[in-house]
Amino acid sequence: MTLEGRIAVVTGASEGIGRGLAIGLAEAGADVILASRRLDVLEEVRSDITGRGGEADIMELDVTDLDSIRVAHHSLADRGLDILVNNAAVSVNRDAWKISEDDWKAVMDTGPKGVFFCSQILGSVMRDRGYGKIINLSSTLSRGVVPGASVYATSKAAISHLTRALATEWASSGVRVNALAPASTMTPSRAAGMTPEREANLEARIPLGRLGTIEDLVPAAVFLAGPDSDFITGQTLYVDGGWTARS
Repeated sequence: MTLEGRIAVVTGASEGIGRGLAIGLAEAGADVILASRRLDVLEEVRSDITGRGGEADIMELDVTDLDSIRVAHHSLADRGLDILVNNAAVSVNRDAWKISEDDWKAVMDTGPKGVFFCSQILGSVMRDRGYGKIINLSSTLSRGVVPGASVYATSKAAISHLTRALATEWASSGVRVNALAPASTMTPSRAAGMTPEREANLEARIPLGRLGTIEDLVPAAVFLAGPDSDFITGQTLYVDGGWTARS
């Protein structure tokens, strides 16, 4: 699968899954625009991509700020946009009795709100050209839940449902909207705080017996971003080692 000649924006590309997906899309041939509030870290990601022979630019973007998204739209209007990966997210892991309004706002403003308005504003570039792929990052927690993830799980369920709604409305414009839903994924930041007991607990929930990796997610993202998935829209693709099947 090749993405040669495609322009892709990845939000939350400074670290973790966003960084990994950006690198994977670039290795598949896309010209990737790395979007985040952290320009200094994005420079590191760009250097990583160009060092591998890929193409990447950086863009300052706060997905909770509609003016920031509109500025991004202005820069893309002439250049074009083929692929949008809505990855930026905030996670709050806390007992539901202890969730504050600020916790709720942080998760929801970055999650469903950010995904919707990035899709609406940036996706209009795709609409005007009659073709595009939007990939929203959902989670296995959109289907099943674990203690301490009430708000995060709610945000991911909203994103999967929003994916279906936008796909239904925008199909006639040539814009396909799908979601990618990983199970627990081992990223550098997660690995740094992972205890053997916690890892064993997570692995026990996954029929394939291990945590996911970014390398597991990249082929699925490239598939959803490329022409081989042109007749797929409104779907949430679970890359979860069987977690949702067991749940």
